[in-house]
Amino acid sequence: MSKPVQAQTRSTAHRSAARVPDQAQAGGNLAHFSPRNLLNMFLERWWIGLIAGAAIATVFILAQPKLAPVYRSEVKLLFEPQKDQVIGIKEVVDTTTTSNLQLNLHIEQMLSTTFYEYVQSSFSSAEIEQIQAPYRNPDNPSAPPPSLAGIIRPHINIYQQKGTTIVRIVVTNRDPEAAALIANRFSRKYIDFTVDKAMTSTNSAIIFLKNQSEEKRSEVESVERAMQDYRARHNMAALGEATNIVRQKVGLLGNDLAQAQLEQTTLQTLIQLIEDYRKRGQSLYEISAIIGFGNVASLKTQYENILAERTALAERYLEEHPRMRQNALALADTRARLDAAVDLAIAETHARLNLARQHEQRLRSEYAAAEKQAQDLDRITIDYKFLEEDAVSKRQAYNSILSRLNETTIVSQLENVNIKVLDKALVPGAPSNSPSSQILLQAGAFGFILFLGLPIGIGLMDTRVKSSHDVETGLDHPLLGGIKTMKKLTEAERPNVFRLHKDDALAEAYRGIFSEIEIRSPVPFPKRILITSSVPGEGKSLTASNMAAVFAAHGRRTLLVDCDFRRPSLRRYFGTAPGTGLLSWLRAHPDDGADTPLDLATLGIATVENNLHLLPAGHAIKNPTEIIDQIAHSELFNKLSKSYEVIIIDTPPAAVFPDALLLSRFCAELVYVCRFRTVRRKLIKKTLSKFTESGISILGVVLNRMPHASIMNYGYDGYGAYGSDYYKAYQEEEAAAVK
Repeated sequence: MSKPVQAQTRSTAHRSAARVPDQAQAGGNLAHFSPRNLLNMFLERWWIGLIAGAAIATVFILAQPKLAPVYRSEVKLLFEPQKDQVIGIKEVVDTTTTSNLQLNLHIEQMLSTTFYEYVQSSFSSAEIEQIQAPYRNPDNPSAPPPSLAGIIRPHINIYQQKGTTIVRIVVTNRDPEAAALIANRFSRKYIDFTVDKAMTSTNSAIIFLKNQSEEKRSEVESVERAMQDYRARHNMAALGEATNIVRQKVGLLGNDLAQAQLEQTTLQTLIQLIEDYRKRGQSLYEISAIIGFGNVASLKTQYENILAERTALAERYLEEHPRMRQNALALADTRARLDAAVDLAIAETHARLNLARQHEQRLRSEYAAAEKQAQDLDRITIDYKFLEEDAVSKRQAYNSILSRLNETTIVSQLENVNIKVLDKALVPGAPSNSPSSQILLQAGAFGFILFLGLPIGIGLMDTRVKSSHDVETGLDHPLLGGIKTMKKLTEAERPNVFRLHKDDALAEAYRGIFSEIEIRSPVPFPKRILITSSVPGEGKSLTASNMAAVFAAHGRRTLLVDCDFRRPSLRRYFGTAPGTGLLSWLRAHPDDGADTPLDLATLGIATVENNLHLLPAGHAIKNPTEIIDQIAHSELFNKLSKSYEVIIIDTPPAAVFPDALLLSRFCAELVYVCRFRTVRRKLIKKTLSKFTESGISILGVVLNRMPHASIMNYGYDGYGAYGSDYYKAYQEEEAAAVK
């Protein structure tokens, strides 16, 4: 592949990679807090939370002081949804409870300062001493005890029993008899409080209704007098007949006015037509209104006959002949009379137009006067209607208030409370609090919070790449595949795990990565793929070796190139001789040009197996960037691309050394290797952004050395995620089915 073609391919691949939607970037942070990820964080470090939670719970239990015994007493109040009605009259103050909102208002009222002061005033001196005695300081008996409010208010709990209209008043106190006393006193006093409030409100309502009834009665009398005065002032008895007459008059005048306007328009049109005929020199006799006026038609006929006679005489006589002279006089006389008749017709049209205009003005004046008269009559009718509606409204309001006043007077004499004591408070026989149970409950809560929160908190602070989510949303690049750890394989077997069929699950994982590359790669063969990582020890050389074997197994002539000049390792994996390879060739061919033929044998390329070849680096050097610059000025890779369909280049770690970034100039695509839970997302993302700026297409990320025990927990379910036994058993079943 020539340099221009290679550059064009890289540009196309770069544009393809740039089409990744921005939504992944926007949704990455939110997806990080998904239930699945939080569960993974907990499962990874649950033992830390367990140890910390157990330690804190133990310390909390040992640090707690001994609690004094507390007694609990309870009373139940029933709020009846409705009362038995002696008579069908609704109270002014309704104490029935028909909704949770009303019940909550009762509870808030019982907890109010006003009601508490009402209850507190009911305790005698002996009862106050009984309540305060358990709270005195035994070390200082002469010290004043806590206030009554400080003892009762914090230790009273009032709440609704679910699904009912029952309110439970729970009181705790260090004295059992005091607990029952306070609970019963609260219930009894709230019933008294409600009755007093209802009676006070009812009496206030009676006074208010009496005042309102007097006020409304005065308003009714006033509006009725106003109606009577209005009827007399405007003669309302004959108003209807006068209104009908005026409306009929308005209708007739409107019709006459329309006809007058139509006639005026017709005459104006006729005059304009006459003027147009005169300007164009047309004969006015063509206008029906002119030819039909008076004797214009007969004079025109007479004139035409005389003119025809003259034509006949002119054939026989000269101009001076007596008969010709006589004819000329008759012709002139007839013409004069015809013109006079036409002028009279035109004058008659103008006179009719003036009369029509005068008639229209008179009709307009009469129509405006009749319309104003109709409006005045309508306004009188409307004003009276408003007075009438106002009178009806005030009369209804007066009757309603008067009726409600009578009902309220009757209700004030009846019992007006719907609250009953359902269960009285009894003196408790044993303390309600067990100091050990309370301490254990609180300690358990603290321990449980740490058990759940500590592993998740540590997980949220851990930004190392460890799941498909971290790759796809944290790095904004696709996950090509996950490779499990190879604990059972030797160092020499790991780079050849696919070629030597050492592990079926790992082989499937590398096949899956090959499939992802085939699907995502827009670059046609031949092409060059760069494989690198962030830091040493992430398995980039191992991945490069196995991926080269996968491409070769799929029939692609593949060359694996070791460009890690700082610490070459591929030679050891495949057992090639030291000292031979890329560096030796570059020293021997410093001025390699496009026209110089390439001898593959001089490069030291080793054949690993069919379609798979290795170009080792040679040995380690201290100036790798100078060597890479020499490669940039040579045609080595372009010449190699003529002999190989796929060239896979292994490089030093990209976050530590610049070699991979420099080598990316010769490649169209990049595969980035990341070791499980080793490198933080920020470092990888920064490194990948440099490659993006260089123009190389980033195919995706390979997550390496994933622990088999937690591979599913981290959301990876790709190829090779199952155990080797699974793939082996599946193949055996298939073989048995064939037999």
